[in-house]
Amino acid sequence: MTRFFAICLALSLLPKANAQKVSVKDGNICISNSGGEATPLTSSGHDSEPALSPDGKWIVFVRTIPGKTISTGSGDSLATELWQIRADGKQPTLLVKPRGGEVPKNTIAGIANLQFSSDGRMVYFVVPAFAVTGAVHVVDTTNGKERFFLGGGAIEVIQSGEYKDCLLVEQHRYFIGGGSYDWWWLFRSDGKEIGPVGEDTESFKSTYAPD
Repeated sequence: MTRFFAICLALSLLPKANAQKVSVKDGNICISNSGGEATPLTSSGHDSEPALSPDGKWIVFVRTIPGKTISTGSGDSLATELWQIRADGKQPTLLVKPRGGEVPKNTIAGIANLQFSSDGRMVYFVVPAFAVTGAVHVVDTTNGKERFFLGGGAIEVIQSGEYKDCLLVEQHRYFIGGGSYDWWWLFRSDGKEIGPVGEDTESFKSTYAPD
């Protein structure tokens, strides 16, 4: 066997981050290896919405606070926290606490739709905020700094291609002559709008962000 093929074989046998899967069982976050063996990482019984970082080293998830609700622009929502934990179960860290307030876009409750940036540093998420749509927030996992990003009901961070680290955001908008519509729009990571994508994202992703 040549040295080149020996190196290729060795690399092919290395564990890959994307072989790991995260799931929820009995309200706890679990991680599974390539053989399907699941290991629980949390024990609160109130955890959900796990998302694995692109390098497979970290997991973010939502923890619900039982019996507590927070008023939002679209009604009462469960009080939730955003946590991160290493894939080996170490360093559980609270990133974002729930909060109410008079300004809908600043309210944190009902956290969902967790999305990592390609380098695993930033995490975007959606919370209920306004009467007809939610709010997208972003937190820096290295220092816990969180802020409102823009209004939106659902998001997807593009992980590769020409628009890497741009966000697809579903927004509720209004026609000039009356009526409304829900379309997907493309935004840069600084919040600047690039343009409309349409009613769905499949055609856009197959062209600009293939797997």
